This record gives sequence, C-alpha cells and structure tokens, in this order.
Amino acid sequence: MLPTSSFNAHAEVNPNFYVYLCFGQSNMEGNATPEAIDKENVDERFKMLACVDFTNPARKKGEWYTAYPPIVRQGTGLGMADYFGRTMVANLPQEVTVGVVDVAIGGTDIKGFMSEEVPDYLKGAADWLKNYFKAYDNDPYQRLVDMARIAQEKGVIKGILLHQGETNTGQADWPQKVKTVYERLLNDLGLNADETPLFVGEVVSSGAGGSCAYHNTVIAKVPSVIPTAHIISSEGCPAKKEADGSILHFTAQGYRIMGQRYAKAALREMGVEAEIQEPEQPKSDFEADQRFTSLEEIGETPFAIINETEGMAIFGSDNQNLKYDILANAFLYTNSGYLFRLEDSTVEGCHLLRLIKPDGSEYSIWGSPGYLNGFSTVADCSFILGLNNQNGQDVENGAVWEIEYASGKGFALKNKYTGQYLRDAASAKYDSPTYFTFCTLKEATDIKAVHQVNRNYDHSVYDLNGRRVNKNALRPGIYIKNNKKIIIN
Repeated sequence: MLPTSSFNAHAEVNPNFYVYLCFGQSNMEGNATPEAIDKENVDERFKMLACVDFTNPARKKGEWYTAYPPIVRQGTGLGMADYFGRTMVANLPQEVTVGVVDVAIGGTDIKGFMSEEVPDYLKGAADWLKNYFKAYDNDPYQRLVDMARIAQEKGVIKGILLHQGETNTGQADWPQKVKTVYERLLNDLGLNADETPLFVGEVVSSGAGGSCAYHNTVIAKVPSVIPTAHIISSEGCPAKKEADGSILHFTAQGYRIMGQRYAKAALREMGVEAEIQEPEQPKSDFEADQRFTSLEEIGETPFAIINETEGMAIFGSDNQNLKYDILANAFLYTNSGYLFRLEDSTVEGCHLLRLIKPDGSEYSIWGSPGYLNGFSTVADCSFILGLNNQNGQDVENGAVWEIEYASGKGFALKNKYTGQYLRDAASAKYDSPTYFTFCTLKEATDIKAVHQVNRNYDHSVYDLNGRRVNKNALRPGIYIKNNKKIIIN
C-alpha cells in the first residue's frame, strides 16, 4: 500500500493547496478496474480527502491521503479525478499541492444532489441505489459540503468538477438543476463563481457508441445558464460495452484521457497551457476523393458522408444502426456499408438515402431496401425496412431528407419528419445545420507503394480506381491483386 502523508498534521490554510470538489454518478465514481500503472508513481502532492471510511485501503473519513484509486469509496474504480490530479501537479510549481474531494453515486439522478429531493427520490429506488446513498447518510450533497469545509481548513477551493447526466439523458431542465446545485455549493461554502469555475464532462460520445450520447447536446447548454462553466469533450475517448449491450462507461484509458482534459481546462483558467497525451487515432485506408457541390453532380454515384472538420463519417454498423465515428472505423468491410446513393422520394424536392454495401451492392434488411432513417426512439438512428413507394410512408418513418448545399460549407441534411438536422448517429433533432462533405473515396496511401512494401503479405483486391473491394464478393470485371491484373468472369 502506498504511504499516507503527515499532511493532516498541518492546521493553517495553505494558499498553495488547491482543492477541487468532484461530484456525479458512476463515471465520476470510477467504473474501470485500475491497472498497475494507475497505482504507480503517484506524486505525494496529489491528495484525496476520504469522504467515507475505507477498510481496504485503510482510510478514515475526513483525513487526507496520497491519491491513488479507488478515490471515491472502497469498491469503486479508476475515475475522472485520478488523472485530473496527476496532470495538475505535473504542470504546476513544486510548492503547489492539489487535493480532490469526491462524492459520487453510480446511477443517481441529479436530484440525488438536491437534499430536499432525496427522500422522495429514494422511495421507489432499487436497493442497490439506496445502499449507495446510505454511505453518505442519505444526503450526498451535505456530505460534499461537510468534507469541503474540512478541506477549506487546509486549502483553497479552486473549482468544481461534475460528471453526471446518464440518468437524466435528454432532460431539457438538467442544466438548470446543475445550476441550482452549483450555486448552492458556492453559497454554502462562501465561494465566488468567478474564482470557482465549473467543469462539466460529456458522457460517452456517439462516436464511441454511447447509449446516452444525445445528452451531450443538453450538456452543451450548461454555459448558457452558468457563465463560469466549461464543457469537457469526450470525443475520441474509448468506452466499454456492458453485458446488456449498453455503452455508458469509459475504459481505463478513457478515464485517463478525460481526467487529463479536465485538468487541461482547469490549468487554462490559471493561464497554464498543458500538453496532454491525447489518444492517437488510427489512420483510415480511405480519404475523400471527388467532392460534390450539387445533387445534380452526384446523380446515381455512391458517395460517403464525411464531417471533414471532425474527421468523422456516417456509416451503417453491423447491427442495422446508423453510426458516426472516425474514418478508420467507418470505412470497414465489416460494416453494413459506408456509401450512400440518392433516390427520389414521394415528396417533391426531397430524397431518400439508400445504403450501399462495401462490395457495391445495395443494402437490404430481410430482402427489403434499407434507407437512412433520421428518426428513432432509441439512441441511434437506423436503416428502416423497405418503403415500397407507399405514398407518405417514407415521411412517417423519417427517411425523407431535404438536402441543401452551402457554398464553402457542404451539404446539410434536414429530416422531413422531424423538421430538424442530422449531426451524428443520434436522431435528426438539431436546430442548426451540420455541414457534410459528399464525396467518393480513394486509397489514403498509393497502391503501388503499398504493394512494394508488403508484396508478400498484401492479399487485398483493388478496382482499377485504386479502391479496395471485398475479395469474397467480386463482380465480373478487372481487378488488381498483388500488383497484377486479374479478370473475374
């Protein structure tokens, strides 16, 4: 076990002891199993205040310890605070100590941090959630305040970290509730908003398949009600799939990245620009080739839908759902498809988008066509069953799109059923347009160079335009394999 510090013996307030309050639900609590690296080389300048009693490791509520996981309570895992604190002390002068006060409850609604709401909230709650609340005497907000006051005896509260929202996904009043909790903390602890910013982390992104990714559109509105709030992006952070298929929690690497991003934002508030280790994105085999500027120019040519600003693309996953991810994950032969073809709809001036499989054939579901569906009651949009040209049916199912091109920006997809725009894999529910590049694809690396380097190992098959094709579903024609032309009859 890592040693504790004699830090608790010092009574005077140290202006160089920076304290951050942390609260939220399971991702703040820590859901990933810590690895060896997460318990090694923890700087003693990074402290945690135990907010509950621990037996393993042995910690006493209200006492300071060197911060290694679990930070929140016994039985939790690696969370947001771990690499937040590590990154902070690594970028601050040696005389500065950073401490975290972390109260979090997996599965809780934001109402769990509103003391007056807790009794009614717990009446219908599951036993496991009630047990989590018992650890904080059924008032986690008050525990956070009590521990914060202990922290103020030694240091100065510099900010507040929040990661919560999965339980409140899509609730429009969530930002206002966050504001209520934030302002209560400021008032109860005698803090000034301008000197105590709020850092709010996004839930698992749509690119990572996040089941609650739509809530990020709600999180984005927090700064409009809390001017001192800052949003921490979760884009590119890996997440894990649960046994029930949901994706709610980050992997250990995801928590390390998010913790660093929280720290980078907090340091920036102090005028310190920190360099953090962002994940390296895998490179795609394909990149944009011919970029279209009108629907007439596209005609019947299959095209990819790419957000070049974000380096992301829309594609069909292997489970009939629409996905939005980096190009390397979007343009895979294991996906249902990543090209689309324009088709006229029953609504004048609007179009359907038919998914095209990697081998060039049309995607179908049980023998019926699959069209991009911009409306869904689940987290992801999907490809609906064949429409059979029934008048209005394509509208009712959300498959009809008004597609407009803006010079210098790209194409915007407005759903005829919802009247709103598509941005990612979530339903078309956005008020403002996101602009996409409609384009054909080409190999990101020259085919000839690839064959020279990997001549003995590259068994891929390419068409005459240099595009890799599915070698198990070749249509009649001329192809290139191992730098030689082959003919399929």
